[in-house]
Formats: sequence, C-alpha cells, structure tokens
Amino acid sequence: MDDRGRLRIESRQVDGVDLTSLVRSEEGDLVWFDSALPDGAPESAAGRARWSVVAPCDGPFAVRFRHQARSAVIDVSAPARSWFGIDRSEDRPAFAVLDDLLAATPHLDEPLAGLGFALGWVGFLGYELGRESGGPDRTADGHADADLRFVDRAVVVRNDGAAWALALVSDAEPAASAANRAWLDTVAAPAPVADVADFPLSIPGGSAATGRVSRAAYETAVDACRAEIREGNAFQVCLTTAFALPTDGQEARVGSATDPQLDEYLRMRAADPVPFGAYLRLGPLRVASRSPERFLRIDADGGVLAEPIKGTRRRLEDPEADAAVRDELAASVKDRAENVMIVDLLRNDLLRTATPGSVHVDRLCDVETYASVHQMVSTIGAVVPEGTSRAAVVRAAFPPGSMTGAPKISAMAISDRLEDVPRGVYSGAIGYFSASGAADLSVAIRTLVTVVRADGVRSRTLGAGGAVTWSSVAQDEADEVETKTRSVLGSVGASASW
Repeated sequence: MDDRGRLRIESRQVDGVDLTSLVRSEEGDLVWFDSALPDGAPESAAGRARWSVVAPCDGPFAVRFRHQARSAVIDVSAPARSWFGIDRSEDRPAFAVLDDLLAATPHLDEPLAGLGFALGWVGFLGYELGRESGGPDRTADGHADADLRFVDRAVVVRNDGAAWALALVSDAEPAASAANRAWLDTVAAPAPVADVADFPLSIPGGSAATGRVSRAAYETAVDACRAEIREGNAFQVCLTTAFALPTDGQEARVGSATDPQLDEYLRMRAADPVPFGAYLRLGPLRVASRSPERFLRIDADGGVLAEPIKGTRRRLEDPEADAAVRDELAASVKDRAENVMIVDLLRNDLLRTATPGSVHVDRLCDVETYASVHQMVSTIGAVVPEGTSRAAVVRAAFPPGSMTGAPKISAMAISDRLEDVPRGVYSGAIGYFSASGAADLSVAIRTLVTVVRADGVRSRTLGAGGAVTWSSVAQDEADEVETKTRSVLGSVGASASW
C-alpha cells in the first residue's frame, strides 16, 4: 500500500533547543539517544555523534511491544490498529514478533538528509534474547527482556545545534493528526536548567557500589575461563559481573520529584561525552547508558556497519603518561588478539544475512581516545539484499559479539555457567528501528539500570566485565572491570567495592 499521500512526517525547525531542559520537561515514558564527543575526539568517531533524538512515547499513534517471561505483549493505540492490529499477547519468540511488527510498520522517508531516524521503534533488546539464537535459556530478572515503542513524535538535534520537531500525520486519522500538529506547535526551546553539577547526588558521596561477587571470586572465574580455553572449548570468553548501588533513602536526597534517575544521568553525561549515550524511561525501568560502542547500523539501502570495541585503558592526568598508556594499548598483542577474534566473529554473524562477498573490514584495531578511556575499535561493513528483515540481521548477530566471546555459543555457555545470573539490559542493545528501514543500535555497556516500583526504587545495578583469553592475568582482568565502572560510578558519587 502506498501511504505517501496519506501518511507522512511533518516537521518544524526549532531554534536553541537545550536537550537537558527538553527531557526534563517530559513527564511520561521517553527515549533519549544522546550523542556527543569530548574535545579532541578522533575524526573517525565524528559520524557516530551527528544526531541526538528525544522521543516521547505517549503520542496518539503509540504502540508498545515488550517481551517478558517468554511472552510478547503488544499494546496498540486505536489510530495505529490499521497497521499493527489489536492489543494482544503472544507466546512467540521476541525476534519473530519484532519481524512481524517491522513488516507492518508503514514506510516513511527520512525527513532530513543523513538523519536515518524517521520515527519508528525505539528502546532496548536485553542480553537474554540471545537464547533465541543459541544462547543460554534464561530470562531477565524483574523486568522485560525487551521493551520497544513505536513513537510518532520526536525532537532531533544535529551536532551543530540545529533542531527539528517531527510528528506523524495520516489523512485517515484526522483527530490523531491534529493532536500531533498541535504538539509540533508546542515544541519550543525551554529555558536552560541549572548547571547539572549543582544537582544533589542521589546517594551520599563516597558510597560503595557492592560487587555481586568478590574480587577474589571474579579472579577465580577468570582462571576458570582460561582452563576452558586451554581445553579448546573457546578462544575468548567475555566474563562479567555487576555492582549494586544503594537505594535506601535515595528519594529524599534528589532534586527532581518526578525522575531522580534523570538528574543522575545528566551528571553522567556532563562528565563523560560519548557517541551512544542513552536515557530510557520505560515503565518501571530507568536505563542510563554511557556507551561508546556501536553494535550495528543498518542503512535504509541495506548497508550494514559494526564497530566492536575490545581493549580498554584508563586515561591518566599526566599527558606524557597518558600518551604512553595509549601507545601501550595500540601495541598490546593480547588486546589486538581479543579485537581480531571479535572481528572474525562479527564477519561470520553478518555473513548469515549479507550478500555473499560483501562483508569487509574497513579498519582493524584502531585506538580512539575518549574522556575517561582509550579504546581499541574495528569497523566491519556488509550489504544485505533488498527486502532483508532488519530483525533477522540483528538476530543473526545477537547478542553483540564483543559481549560474548568466541566461538559465540560455546563462550556464552561458559560465561553463563560461571556468572549464574541473567545480565538483563546490560550486554544487550539500545537503539531504534526506523520507519525508513534504517536501524542503529549501541552495545549496552557502561549502563546503570534502575527498576522502580510503586513503592520506590527496587534495584540499581551496573554491569562490567572483560574478555578473557589464554594470555589473561586474573588481577589485570579485575583491574579492567574497575576501570570500566569509573565513568558511571564516579559521576554519581560512588565507587566499586568488592
């Protein structure tokens, strides 16, 4: 069906948008894809941080798809039922349901050159969905394995500060379209908020984030991974753990009565600009992610890009010492081996859906510098045939290979046995499936996940881990875990204690 005359995106340019103020003015569920780079960031990273998107989830055409306890629940607003059907529950795999929803999504052209995002589905896919592609048979604990929203309103901001409000309108739904046009007229540049550094800490300064396991236990698990590698059961295992932040009394010490976790995220982003930052407020979940890593980008024309990170070093204040750390990472045989293994893994993952002969490596083991860390990054490209399901492309590569190890299925089984708990949002993916056919997903790392219930905050966890190879030293792997917690925990006044 050709909807071009009946269904379209209307836009209005908005001058002087302050993203923090805009997000704080929204009271309902929302998704914020928050792209930025620190001063002096590498040119290779510029394309990842071109656009930020703020999408409220309560527009008249809104739809919610969540997958929890192996069951899909789809809630459809009346104006969207001609595309997505009625409210329903389905005992089907998440990626199968997502495939159907994407196929039913009306096509919309990208409203701005180079944007990629033309409204559509936004949210997260949790690590446990890996069970649908050969991973361990677990579900997340206390929240959904996936929560995606079809959004019909958004504000997009380019890295030069230019901003536009976007809204879906349909000639077949005049009332819903009128509501969206009225919303366009209300979007203005809010007054800037106070300096985020002035926001009260949500926990007492110097608080301990308690490790799920002790440091000694983690080091023992590293050696268990090395034993599996020695036996030939894997080449690399991504071993993770988690740290729990205090929750008692938190509400009494925060500045925002509606969403204290948002104030917390604003402190994080001020301390550590990254290209794939995100803040999600979805039902009981608050997801604050400072990820520097892209999982997959799929262009509307079928081009695919993966940019795995393997190899991390903490930055130092002394410039000469910092440069030496960067050089050491660039020359590290161990880190290069980790990175190359994951590049090979992703080449294989992409080959499952790509046009034969189209998979290629654009760069290998390039070191990029961010505010708090140096990272080793590679880039793999491919092309998928016209009409290829975006859900199928993501499923074939899920979970992100940088969070599993290699070979993927064996490595996941080893880490699952040693960790013995679900990872949840952490190690999954955050991003969008655009109505244009494009998709862009980050790896959910450096991500603080808060579960909120009617009686208050229930849990707050930060996952962290690293790749174990035969040449790993248990103490060094534990040090790397601590390094990866600092950008998030330090900005909220906490530190890892295990």
